[in-house]
Amino acid sequence: MSNKLEYEFKTMLTKKEYVDLMTHFTEHRGNLQINYYFDTDRFTLKASEIGLRVRKRENSNYEMTLKRKKGYVAHVLNEFITKEQFNEFCDNGIIPSEPIRKDLEEIIKGQKIVNYMSLATFRISFPYKSGVLSIDKCKYVDTIDYELIFQSNIYETGKREFVETVKSFGVQYKKADPKMKRAYTALRRKL
Repeated sequence: MSNKLEYEFKTMLTKKEYVDLMTHFTEHRGNLQINYYFDTDRFTLKASEIGLRVRKRENSNYEMTLKRKKGYVAHVLNEFITKEQFNEFCDNGIIPSEPIRKDLEEIIKGQKIVNYMSLATFRISFPYKSGVLSIDKCKYVDTIDYELIFQSNIYETGKREFVETVKSFGVQYKKADPKMKRAYTALRRKL
């Protein structure tokens, strides 16, 4: 179980900006990951600005994440779970991680948790300057989009290095909502 604060800076990318960045960073290997998003039928977690997901990466375990975000700061709880625990969670709606389950008890008040959507991301991610740079291609509902993310443990340094990175690659800054919010908006449009 990990519990940490991280600062995340990001911008949406055009397809051309994405291709240019991918061409520049060809030495870094990417991987496919699928995020499964969970909430109550009434979207109680979303209303509380909380995200609950399980991420499956290529050749890797399942990782459950609870994320509470305020501005650029995210409080994140991560725990690895087995495939069997993931399948049981999808079937019965009982959160397999005790710390995450306890953290959410007062918010969900006995409501069942359900998987309402998945999102596939092809990501290259690597150490860059004082943080980690990620370049993502996301597919969800009927949408494909692209984003650049820079994570840092220090706000001031991270923000400065993110701005420098965006400028140095000629990327036009475009506000990037969280993936979960973008996917939820696309889902609502479709329904």
